[in-house]
Amino acid sequence: MPRKHPWFPGYTVAGVATVGLIASAPGQTFIISQLNPILRETFDIPELTLNTAYTIATVAAAFPLVLVGAMTDRLGPRRMLIITALTFGGACALTSVVSNLLSVFCAFFLLRFLGQGALSLVSQHAVAMWFHRRLGSIHGIKQVVVFGLWILFPQLAVFLISQFGWRETYLIFGALVILFVVPLAVFFMRDRPEQLGLRMDNDAHEHADTATPDPSGAGPIPDEYTPSREVAFTLREAMRTPAYWILCSVIFLSPLIGTAMLFDLVPILGRRGMTPVDAALATSAWTAAMALAALPSGIATDRFRAGILTSLGMGVIALSALTLAAADSTLLAVLALVLFGVGQSIVAASASAALARYFGRAHHGAIRSSATRIGVIGTGLGPIFTGLSVHFTGGYSAAMIAFVFMCLPLVILCLRLHAPARS
Repeated sequence: MPRKHPWFPGYTVAGVATVGLIASAPGQTFIISQLNPILRETFDIPELTLNTAYTIATVAAAFPLVLVGAMTDRLGPRRMLIITALTFGGACALTSVVSNLLSVFCAFFLLRFLGQGALSLVSQHAVAMWFHRRLGSIHGIKQVVVFGLWILFPQLAVFLISQFGWRETYLIFGALVILFVVPLAVFFMRDRPEQLGLRMDNDAHEHADTATPDPSGAGPIPDEYTPSREVAFTLREAMRTPAYWILCSVIFLSPLIGTAMLFDLVPILGRRGMTPVDAALATSAWTAAMALAALPSGIATDRFRAGILTSLGMGVIALSALTLAAADSTLLAVLALVLFGVGQSIVAASASAALARYFGRAHHGAIRSSATRIGVIGTGLGPIFTGLSVHFTGGYSAAMIAFVFMCLPLVILCLRLHAPARS
């Protein structure tokens, strides 16, 4: 058996996972938000009612994700990626035939559960099965590609809606998801390197013992640590550690703030004299910032403690909310979304890698799905903050200021983040 495979299949798996993440866009808030004013006008739905429906649907969509994680541990990411891509494509098709508030709610549930939740979860899980030491860097490269392409998606959605209508646009999205993801998963996805007689990170066999997690959460560990003793927390054991709850807190709050900003970005800027074109520009600036910050964030994740990086990321997110609260021009709106993109990129890279490194691969699907569920609940609660802010104060600034104060305790708590004692 060779010391190393000439082409490590983990890179192919990462490529397929990247396509899966890109395909989750129709279930992400920055695309669904393009339907926000259209749905309100088409079905005469008040702003707070639509926001509440989105919140309830998203929170409800979070709970089945634990089952998706357990199924991924049992069936493997290859089969689960095929299943989630097929069902998510069907959800996009069903979105095109909604006719009232109830069906809009059901569409929100399916898009958030299968797209933003399940498809993203399985794609990220697949990569964690193949990389440890370079997980941060691989995550960074993956995010560069995802958000680099997502820069074009808001304008693409606006163009398709203007040319074909919003119903036809989601039919097109559903067909593209199935067309691109399913064949790639069938022919190129593999579950784990051990199935091919390989090791994580394509390490040579005689050096593979150094590929397991260390207490700092990054880098190799002493040679005497053997693969048979690779850290293997169950979900229940992970939930007993402070590290799990600190990581879940940042995974919860970051998308909560981001969803609130993006879902209501058109009305937020509209109240300050800006247009939907300005909102699309700011959204593209967010995706561009995510793309540019992804690789440096990933590399930093392989070199520095997760606690330092998550603390920094939450601080930048707080600054972004403060900037959007004061934004009275397109330039400040773009700056706010750029800051959020940088902060979110740092948090996503460090927290995602820490979950795999701190708790191991044996029950990674269950643990990641549990954290993903918490994050999806956060995305669902975000629009409630902005909806209540408008209802009681007549504007969105109160919600942005609340987000700043919610970030500050986590900036401090993250500094105490460290790997738990090995199971």
